[in-house]
Amino acid sequence: MRTFGYKQSGLDHTIFIKLKEGKVTTLIVYVDDMVLTGDDPGEMKLLQEYLAIEFEMKNLGQLKYFVGIEIARSNRGIFISQRKYVLDFLSEIGMLACKPAATPIEMNHKLGIFPNQVPTDIGRYQRLVGRLIYLSHTRLDIAYGVNIVSQFMHAPSEKHIDAVYRILRYLKRSLGKGLLFSRNDGLNIEGYTDADWAGDQTTRKSTSGYFTFVGSNLVTNRRLLQDHVQKLNSEDLGIEYTKPMKLHCDNKSAIEIAQNPVQHGRTKHVEVHRHFIKEKLDQKIIQFPFIK
Repeated sequence: MRTFGYKQSGLDHTIFIKLKEGKVTTLIVYVDDMVLTGDDPGEMKLLQEYLAIEFEMKNLGQLKYFVGIEIARSNRGIFISQRKYVLDFLSEIGMLACKPAATPIEMNHKLGIFPNQVPTDIGRYQRLVGRLIYLSHTRLDIAYGVNIVSQFMHAPSEKHIDAVYRILRYLKRSLGKGLLFSRNDGLNIEGYTDADWAGDQTTRKSTSGYFTFVGSNLVTNRRLLQDHVQKLNSEDLGIEYTKPMKLHCDNKSAIEIAQNPVQHGRTKHVEVHRHFIKEKLDQKIIQFPFIK
C-alpha cells in the first residue's frame, strides 16, 4: 500500500489513506478481509486492479456485513448495528427467552470489590464481558454498564455477574439500536465530557468519558478510569477545519482553570496539560462552552 502511494494511519495501522486532488480513498484491513471506500471512483478502481495483481481477491460488492457489524444505507445516511450478533450471543448462552430489562445497569449502583464477596466462574465472566466490550462499539447505550463490569475481570462476584446478566436482558429489549451516520455538509466539531468524581467504590478513582461529533455524527467516544486525556488527530484524513472546536463541559472550575493563567498555582500537578490546553485556547483551536 505504501508503494502505491498510500499513507498508513498513525492512529490505526490497519488503515491506509490516499489524498489526491482533494479526494480521499481509504482501505481498511482486517485479517483477510478488506473494506475500500472513498469519494474517488477512479483511484478506487486503480487500487483494486493493483491489489488483484498482488493477491487472489474477490469483490463482494457494497458492504453489508463486516466482523459482526451490519451496515444499511438509505437517503438519511448509513446505519450500523449488531442485531444479528446480539441474537447469536443470547442464543449461545441460553438467554434468548430471558425477561427483558428496561435499563442496562441499576441507577446509583454500588458495585465494587468487597471482603467476603461470593465468587463466580471467572472464565465465563471474562468471556461474557469480552463480547459485551466488542458489542459496545455500536451500542453506546450499554457502554457505561460494560465499563463498570469490565473493572472486575480479575475477581468477579455473584453481584458482578448479575450486573452482566442485566445488560444482556436489556439487549433482549433493544435489539435494533445502533448508530446513524447521517448525510450533512457540516464539519462543526463538538465534544462532550463528564466525570463521576471519586465514583469507584473500591479505589475512589473517577471515571471520565468523552464524545466527539463531526456535524451530527459521532466519530470518537471513550470511558476510562485513568488520569489522562486522549488527544484527537484528524490530519490523516486531510480535514482542514478553521473554526474552534467546542468542548462542552459541566465543570465551571475546570473551564476557569483552563482559561485563566492566574489559577496556575492550584494546578502544578497538571501543569503540562494545563499549558497544552491554554495554548489551544489562545490559538482558537478549542472553546469551552458550559453545559448543565
